[in-house]
Parts: sequence; structure tokens; C-alpha cells
Amino acid sequence: MKLKRTKTLLTFLVTAGLSLGLIPGLGRTATAGEQQVGVSTMQITAPERQRELDITLWYPAATGGEAVIVGDTALFKGIEGAKDAPLAEGSHPLVLVSLGGMRAAPDLGGWIGSRLASQGFIAALVQPPRLRASDAHLAPAEIWLRPGDLSATLTELEKNTLWSGHIDADRVGALGFFLGGTSVLSLVGAQLDPDHYSQSCNPGSTGLDCAWFSKSNVDLQQIDAARIARSNLDPRIKIAIAVDPELSTSFSPGSLAAITSPTTILNLGTPDTILPGLEASALAALIPGSSYTTLPGTSHFSAFAVCKPNGVAILAEEGEDQAICQEPDNRDRNLLHHEISDEIINVLTAHLLLTK
Repeated sequence: MKLKRTKTLLTFLVTAGLSLGLIPGLGRTATAGEQQVGVSTMQITAPERQRELDITLWYPAATGGEAVIVGDTALFKGIEGAKDAPLAEGSHPLVLVSLGGMRAAPDLGGWIGSRLASQGFIAALVQPPRLRASDAHLAPAEIWLRPGDLSATLTELEKNTLWSGHIDADRVGALGFFLGGTSVLSLVGAQLDPDHYSQSCNPGSTGLDCAWFSKSNVDLQQIDAARIARSNLDPRIKIAIAVDPELSTSFSPGSLAAITSPTTILNLGTPDTILPGLEASALAALIPGSSYTTLPGTSHFSAFAVCKPNGVAILAEEGEDQAICQEPDNRDRNLLHHEISDEIINVLTAHLLLTK
């Protein structure tokens, strides 16, 4: 399984036109113990970017709304929801969600947003601007911009009269996958060491975007060290969950030791299958009171949306890594999504639902 293939696929998903869509579909029927799932989209202004960002909100809903499928593409299956259905009565915990690497395709995280909503959480999935193959020089800035995107989303939701009355400001969590995992750790106080980051593409290091940077002549020694190292701490975030976080060896140990928010680190796979650039077990030893869990039988591709039956054929035709649509031991990705989301929901429930 080569990382280069993973990065190439993310470009393929963009250039092939597989973008976010809301299309009519069969509405999702809530099962026992679940709430009806609503979905809505909005745009918020991220001050540092001086541009708008797309946000997809999954939430517990009352009856109503238009039955849609979100994020259906030629490769990935979409997720069902009731578009703009009324929010369920009462206030709900909010989870800010960031899923993706530097060039991740949009809306790969509908599965976790829907699952969170079915269990009583409002999930705000923040989609950063797309980076093209020619945008490698812009990529290092994403490290400090993406935590800001999440904080800006929370600020906008607090000001929005439609949402603010249904969000419990004392029960806000952050969930991130890959670079999103790096971002949510930043929100609870983790700070990158610019020297360590600048060496993340040295021979023998585990940086994930090194081939892209090298091809585009991006010199990590020339990064904005002050911005890389800055604190993005947002005291409104009560708990952080990082799944396969990138750059885990580039954090300042002192900043990790100072984290006081409950923090959970989750790696998809086992020590012998986790990509070196995503292996994050050392974080648990450095963050006081944190927990670390692995999920055997999964891979980092398990966090992607469920592939369509012809997904492997599409990837083969495009010369991409067919493992993107394959799971260890041929397990069903939809079932793996339930396993992953169960781990996440158990943590969020303990800290955001059962604490009030």
C-alpha cells in the first residue's frame, strides 16, 4: 500500500468531478434507539482565509424535510438524510468534524456525521478549500488555517439564531481524521515544533506529503515558523478525538503535557499495518489522562466513504490503488464504519451526554 497512490487518488477524485451533491433519494429510516437524521448546508467566513467555507451539518431532526442523498459520486455511495428538516427540540452537544488530508475530496465524512446525528449530536463537517496538484506551496499554511476554520465555524454557529438555540455551548467536542486529527489536537493546546516539522520530510522521516512537496520544490525549512508554532487553543472545545492524526511526532512535548481537556487517540489498524506517518501511540504517553486505542481489522482507508460495487474497477482503470475500496480480510466497510463510530460515540457520550 503506497502513500503516493493515496495522494494521487485524492487528486483523481477532484479532477474526475466527483463533488459534493444533494440528490433526491430515499429518506433514512431511524432504527430503535436512534433519532431521525437531518442534513443542511451553510457557508461561514473564515477570517484568516478571507473567504467562505462550506459546512455540512448533520443533526437530530423532527419530521419533515426533503429526502436526499449527500455526497453520492461515481466511486463512493452517498449518505441519506432529510434536507433542512426541523431540528429536534431541545439543546444538543455539538461536534466539530474535520476529515481529510491536504487534498482530500469533499464530503468523505458523511457517514460519521449521520451516525453522530442519529445518536443525538449535532455534527458540523467543515470542508477546507481544495488544493490542486499545483498548490503545494499553499499546503503548509493549512496546518494553522484548519484549526482556525473549526473555531470560526463554532463562532458562526453561536451567532446563528437557527442553530444557537439548539446547541449546548457547554458540550462542544472536536473530532478529526488525518490532518483533521492534527487540527483538533491543536484546538486543545497541542503546538507544533517548527524545527521538527521542517525535518518531517528528511530521509527516514514519515511526512505524508513529501513527494508532492519535493516535486513542487517546497522547502519546509522556509515555512512561517511563528504560525506553525502558534497556539490554536480554543477553550470552548471540551474534548478532542483524533483518528490517525498526521504529524504526531512534530508536536512540542511541552505543549502536549499541558493539555487538560479529555483527549482520545484512535489508530485504524494494528502496529504492523498503521502507516508510519499516522502512527500516534506516543501521544498517549505525552498527553496527561489521554487514551489510545487501535482498531484491528481496519485501515486508514476505512475512514473513507463506502465504495460502490464497481469501485475497484474504476480505480483499476484509472491506475489507482484498488485498496482504497478494499478492507482487510474483505470486511464490509459499512460495518467498519459502525465499529469506528461506536468507539467515537462511546467517548463523546461519556463526556458530552452523560456529564449533564
